[in-house]
Amino acid sequence: MSDSTPEPRGEKAGRLAFAYCKIAFVSLLCGRFTLPVAAGLSALLFLTGYIQGKRDTKCWAKYPLGIALFWLLVLALWLGWEFAPQAMPWWTGCLHR
Repeated sequence: MSDSTPEPRGEKAGRLAFAYCKIAFVSLLCGRFTLPVAAGLSALLFLTGYIQGKRDTKCWAKYPLGIALFWLLVLALWLGWEFAPQAMPWWTGCLHR
């Protein structure tokens, strides 16, 4: 199929369904640890891709290093909320739990 040929609607729905299936499966396996596992793996894979020469992504954010840094920040905040909630700013209480 060439790039100029429109994709059948069923194909797009099937791809989205498979993506959400993967998300649900990871959630099933990891439970409440889904966010840190997904954030850590995402950051690791974006960094690996960048090191191996991949300088852009299909993501709207476009740049692998920026995306990796975002997910590392999410992971760091989650770890802070989980293991040192007293060290986190008061306003973050509405974001976690």
